[in-house]
Amino acid sequence: MVSVAKPPPNLPDTPEDRRRWSRRPASRPAEILAAGFEVFSETGYERSTIADVGKRAGVSPALVMHYYGSKADLFEAVLHDRFGRFMAAEEALLASHRGSYRDLLHQLIRRLWDYVWEPGSIELALAVKAARDEFPQGTRTVSQLGGRWRGLIEGVLEAGRMQGEFRTSGPLVARVIAATVMGVVEAHRCFGRVEHHPSSPDELWSTLVDFLDHGVLAAQGDSQ
Repeated sequence: MVSVAKPPPNLPDTPEDRRRWSRRPASRPAEILAAGFEVFSETGYERSTIADVGKRAGVSPALVMHYYGSKADLFEAVLHDRFGRFMAAEEALLASHRGSYRDLLHQLIRRLWDYVWEPGSIELALAVKAARDEFPQGTRTVSQLGGRWRGLIEGVLEAGRMQGEFRTSGPLVARVIAATVMGVVEAHRCFGRVEHHPSSPDELWSTLVDFLDHGVLAAQGDSQ
């Protein structure tokens, strides 16, 4: 994405769009990304249009295309913005952590848990899943970002195992943990409203922590 300091050659095609451009040009790309996130999360990839995104952002479709080119390019940019920024923050947390690996493992999983509970996050992931045939690049992008997160968890588990905190580690364990977090949130979002006694996110989190600790923590007195 190229940053510009003046209106592009293809100016927005209405006087109101031009007034909006002159008020805050530097914020336009981020506003378009935010609008794209809302639109794709609400209506999915196939049914969303550049015009929908432009309307939500308060600009013309031409300005959306000036920055992001096509719906596919915009969708991929939204994925990187939404999930890539999260991954960068997780990697920074790992680099700065001091303390037990159990605490770090809980922090990383809790941050993912909170993030996917934010409105639109799991819906965007579902939009990627629904569009995997029409736009496979979205699936690859999310898979790559998910692989980075699983790599963090795998590294924490292995370091904790070497220190005697955990009794198990490896890529399969990291994959199951990631799938459990995403699956619990997805199931609650999709079916929670029709359950007679739906569980709250806090109840589900407590159960997840208990399940996780019983699965990976080394029993007191276990040898490395």
